Amino acid sequence: MLAEASNLFRYHNSEGNLVIDHQVPPEYVAKGYEVLSSTGRVVKTVPPQQAVEEEEAAVSGAASRADQLKEDQFLLRSYSDVGEVEAAGERRLAQLAREIEIIESNRAKNEEQLEKAKTRAARYQLAGKKLPQDLLERMDEITRLTGDTQHMLLLRKREYEAVAARYERYKNRFKALNPEKTPSQPPTTAPASSPSATE
Repeated sequence: MLAEASNLFRYHNSEGNLVIDHQVPPEYVAKGYEVLSSTGRVVKTVPPQQAVEEEEAAVSGAASRADQLKEDQFLLRSYSDVGEVEAAGERRLAQLAREIEIIESNRAKNEEQLEKAKTRAARYQLAGKKLPQDLLERMDEITRLTGDTQHMLLLRKREYEAVAARYERYKNRFKALNPEKTPSQPPTTAPASSPSATE
């Protein structure tokens, strides 16, 4: 229950009547209320929770519309037809595919080097010898590099999916902004019959 010393509260109850009291029952807080001074002056107005949520939604919607306008301007400024949008997307995806291929190749090399280092370490252990410090450090370094490579690979694959989705959205939006006109079909009326040679 909401209450403040020396303040009065004005709110509407479930019957719609205006009530002035020293506290606001919990079930009416979300509906909004006014805080009054001891002289009856309104010192604070708390809007209904629904109104706050609607205002937040309106602000969010305005931001979304502004973002969409920016994107539309970018598309119209950058591309002259859908083919250019598709080509740009294909180039970016091809670049990311090459990067993914390189990262996967580096990961395979790291894993191969780690296996070799483990084999060396096993030989030392079988011989009852202590593992050289440089070998331990090398194994730690390769393990770290493998983890970094795996993380980078995951990021690039996610980026690939995001770029593919983004350019698909670009393509659809560009079509909506520049609807392709279907060529008009010629009329299919039957030719007029030629006059008879003999009448």
